[in-house]
Amino acid sequence: MGGLTDEQVAFYKDEGYLLIDECLPPGAYQPLVDEFDAVIGQKAREAFALGQLEDLFEDAPFECRLAYLCEALGTDKRFAGDILGKVHKTAGLFFLLTHPAILNVVESIIGPEILVHPQFNIRAKMPGEEEVLWHQDIAFLDPEVEETFMVNFWVPLVDTDVENGCLEILAGSHKHGIIPHDPADSEKEIPEDRLPPGDRVLSVLPAGGAALIQHKTIHRSFPNASDHIRWSLDIRYSDYRLPTGREEVPGFVARSEIDPDRVASGHEDWLRLMEEAGHLIS
Repeated sequence: MGGLTDEQVAFYKDEGYLLIDECLPPGAYQPLVDEFDAVIGQKAREAFALGQLEDLFEDAPFECRLAYLCEALGTDKRFAGDILGKVHKTAGLFFLLTHPAILNVVESIIGPEILVHPQFNIRAKMPGEEEVLWHQDIAFLDPEVEETFMVNFWVPLVDTDVENGCLEILAGSHKHGIIPHDPADSEKEIPEDRLPPGDRVLSVLPAGGAALIQHKTIHRSFPNASDHIRWSLDIRYSDYRLPTGREEVPGFVARSEIDPDRVASGHEDWLRLMEEAGHLIS
């Protein structure tokens, strides 16, 4: 898609979120899906060869196959974690992160000096997986990033609704600063009695849609009560001249009018930056 309209930008800045039904064309995320399919198939064949599986579930759709394999193996988190770890920093992910449909949206909000933020997540929310509690993304970053205007995308790779665990967003909550979070197992949460007032908005979106939020926008996700995986991405963008809150991990510049030589020209540039910073490449 092209950039946002002035009305959309104003809404996003005022409400702290924006829902876009058609943000990415299928061709933008299909290479990443293909990479997942390849790794899932490889890991399934390895388990089959060891006698751990009786069925490779090769005919199962993308949103179901990993769930079927995990159920058959009885090792949901370990097997799924191996899959997700293998598809970090791949060519398909780089292609999506730098797709013009996303960068045009970002540029309409923060201008042409664009960093792909180092914190991103690929999520496979399994059937039966519990809710993610109310939180702000800034709670997982260094406090110095508070004044960095950050454009956060939640991009579903399958159609999403309340049943399979879409996001719920608290409109206008970004205006209330950083809210104290309580520890919740390995996560953090904002208790209900600490939530500011505001409309609660469901991010029911098709595959390739996007929910844009800001790093102080309060949000959560519902449990996955469906029979399939809710695949999604959390990706972030900011001005590369400003703090990221994750200074020990490099992002990469995706656009720049001031210094075009800084722009990562391909997937290899991203890998090189990660290697130079001492981070493992998968």
